[in-house]
Amino acid sequence: MDELSLPEEPPEWTQKLMAAAAKQFHQLRSGAGAVVQDFVRKVVRRVVVYSDRIEVEVGKQKMRAALTGEPHPSSSRSATREKGSSDVLRLEIEARVKRCGGELRLVLSVDPLGRTPSHPASSLLKALARARQWNEWIVTGEVPGQRAIAQRLDLDERYLSRVLECAFHAPDIVDAILDGRQPSDLSVARLTRGLPLSWVDQRNQLGFPALRPRQEI
Repeated sequence: MDELSLPEEPPEWTQKLMAAAAKQFHQLRSGAGAVVQDFVRKVVRRVVVYSDRIEVEVGKQKMRAALTGEPHPSSSRSATREKGSSDVLRLEIEARVKRCGGELRLVLSVDPLGRTPSHPASSLLKALARARQWNEWIVTGEVPGQRAIAQRLDLDERYLSRVLECAFHAPDIVDAILDGRQPSDLSVARLTRGLPLSWVDQRNQLGFPALRPRQEI
């Protein structure tokens, strides 16, 4: 708020800005992806990715306007300031680029509260979705087996067999992947390589934390 407020503006405006920021935070936290994307497009001027961090440049005047939905009381002076560096708010986020199998992923650091930010991986999500669908085809009798699916989709049968194993992962592993809480180095190759039948062994092999004894399978 110190960065967004101006010395000459009345206290009422600052209070309104703070209330608007709190409301926007809850909307973004619980809103759909399109809502977040729309807000980001309005306020972010530039994003620079370095090897160890991400730098986000936000227009202060644009941020104030997006939060309140009204022109700023000092709009004439702020509009002039918009063109200069004084209107830019720079935010730095600790992150690093890491290669996981054939992918490059941006891994965010743990936040100040000790929570690891989620980073859903499209390749893992796709593998889970395919495995569930293919397994359902077999269970319901829509297809007689793996070979029939491979022929229908024109896929290598060995590849299909490996991906199909994703239908038998422990529920907590699946939930973690869907939420983007999987280990940062988890790739599709590791997810589908020699899957153990035991859920305990699956967690050990893939790097997921063990459940508490009363929850263990």
